[in-house]
Amino acid sequence: MKSRISAPRTAQRGVALVVVLLLLLLVTLLGLAAMRGTWLQERMSGNLRARSMAFQSAEAILREAEAYAANQRPVMPAAGSGCTAGLCGMPVNGASSAWETAGFWDNPGNYRVSNIREEGQTMGYVIEDMGKGEDVSDDCTTSIDMSASACSTTVQRYRITAFARLANGSEVTLQSRFQVQ
Repeated sequence: MKSRISAPRTAQRGVALVVVLLLLLLVTLLGLAAMRGTWLQERMSGNLRARSMAFQSAEAILREAEAYAANQRPVMPAAGSGCTAGLCGMPVNGASSAWETAGFWDNPGNYRVSNIREEGQTMGYVIEDMGKGEDVSDDCTTSIDMSASACSTTVQRYRITAFARLANGSEVTLQSRFQVQ
C-alpha cells in the first residue's frame, strides 16, 4: 500500500488564515464607512427637504399677511406698546421688536395665526407699524425746479414677520417691508 507523505505540522504556520482575516476586517470597515456616509447623506437631504417646506410655508404666510395689511388696513397699537394679536406698535428708542423675545412664537396670543396652519405646526405672522412716509413713484415726473415730485403720496409702512415651525422641528422666519397708500 502506498502511504501519503504529508508535510510535518510544524511547517504550517497559518499565514493564509491571518491574511484572510485581515482582509475581511478591512472590507468590513470599508462597508461600515460607506453605510455611514449613505446614512449621513440621507439625513442631510431630509433636513434640506424639511427646511424647504418650512421656507415655502413662511413665504405663503408672508403673502397672507401682506394681503391682510393691504385689505384690512389694521389699526396699530401705540408706539412702544408691544404686540396685540399680531399687530405691533413701532419700537421706540432702538428697542428690539416684540417677536424677537424668547418664547414669543410659543404663545398664539402674541401673533396672528395663519390660515394654512396644520396640526402640530406653529405658523403665524406679526405686522409692525413703521410709521407714515412719502412714496415717490419711479414713473412720476419732477417739477421744473427739481425740488419735489408732482405725484408723491403719503403711505403707511409696515414690517411683516412670518414664522413657520413644522412638526418635524424645522423653523423659518421671513420678513418683508410693505406699504399701503
